[in-house]
Amino acid sequence: MDCQNFGPGLAPDRPGRVAEIVRLQQARGRAALTATERALLADWYEQTGPAGSAGSVGSAGSAGSAGSAGGERGPAGEEEERTVIALLTRPFSREEIPEYYRYTSLHVYDWFLRPYQADPLPAGITALRATLLDLAAKEAEPPPELPAFGAAESTERRSRLAALISELDELLAQTVARSEAPWPGSPTPGLRRRLSVLTGCTGFPQSPEHHEHLFLRSVHACEVVFYLARWTACQAIAAVLADDLDRAILRTRQTASCAELLNGILHVLRTLSPEQFMTFRAATGAASAVQSLNYHLVELAVYGYDPRKAEVFLGIAHLHELNSRPYRDLWPLRSAVRATDAPELTAAFEAVERALLTWRGRHYGFGARYLPRQLKGSGGTEGAGYLKRIVDKDPCRPGPVGGPPPEAMFRFALR
Repeated sequence: MDCQNFGPGLAPDRPGRVAEIVRLQQARGRAALTATERALLADWYEQTGPAGSAGSVGSAGSAGSAGSAGGERGPAGEEEERTVIALLTRPFSREEIPEYYRYTSLHVYDWFLRPYQADPLPAGITALRATLLDLAAKEAEPPPELPAFGAAESTERRSRLAALISELDELLAQTVARSEAPWPGSPTPGLRRRLSVLTGCTGFPQSPEHHEHLFLRSVHACEVVFYLARWTACQAIAAVLADDLDRAILRTRQTASCAELLNGILHVLRTLSPEQFMTFRAATGAASAVQSLNYHLVELAVYGYDPRKAEVFLGIAHLHELNSRPYRDLWPLRSAVRATDAPELTAAFEAVERALLTWRGRHYGFGARYLPRQLKGSGGTEGAGYLKRIVDKDPCRPGPVGGPPPEAMFRFALR
């Protein structure tokens, strides 16, 4: 699929209020917003109502409303403007929203992916590609006032990004060929518009540091991959329960392909030096990835409930439910594969385990390298020590054989 024309960011001729909201968040980083500015953004969010109308900007795979992308006034244009404003301002809502979700704006990814729940793989890979293209556009012309941004580092980062985007191209082609839901062979105006909103409503670091864009986009990319890997793993479990071995093998192989993407994302992120990381870490505050539902749910889907995480789940309000049914008693993919004892399915799952083990080891290595020993993780864990402790997944419970994964396991997860 040709995605080269998916331009990053919102169109410059968006309506005035949208432009003002973008300007406020981009000027000095979100952390520098004053209390008055935050209150104004919260007011605007409350005036728009919930940011949940999935079809109000373009339409899934169609041309959408022709005039609305340029800010043309009219019912469609006004509805689109309200949706975009709500997506842009939800991080400032007066509701109880975990800091991680305020920081990452994952509600925008949920908005983008929601129309494609029947088979989110093509849409998810396309969203991931648009996210990385947005990052590549920023890396192509780093600000000249950054003396620490060396030419060799810049070249290497762009090279790694290009390789990862090329990998996504191949995976998208394979996925579309096997998808059970239609996906356009070329970008439609509606899809372009939705992708523009996706990247334009999520690219707001807390600090003015150039390097935080890399970190934030890496988090966005990982969240999409966590979701896709969980969705395919749960589809594989359902296929085993239905005695559909061919389908279980296909879905497990797709889980492995998604898991490999995590290593590619971390490979790009490792071009960030520890010194560059520390220039913006304080600005991210309590926005820790340990709060990520998609992260914990993919491990539940693949390995089962991990009792070592019980204390972490208890310490974070929106994770409490992961200590309870049906999540605690989920029958994971690893148990489903072992129950079939089918060599081809076992080989497919071994590829999943290799990819995820590599990622967990490198994630621990990232924490050990980038976080000083005396510095705790931003989510209240012991940082790299916590990551090291959960590299091994043998303690995860196999779960009782039962029904298919609950419906919530097939949805993008956020708070």
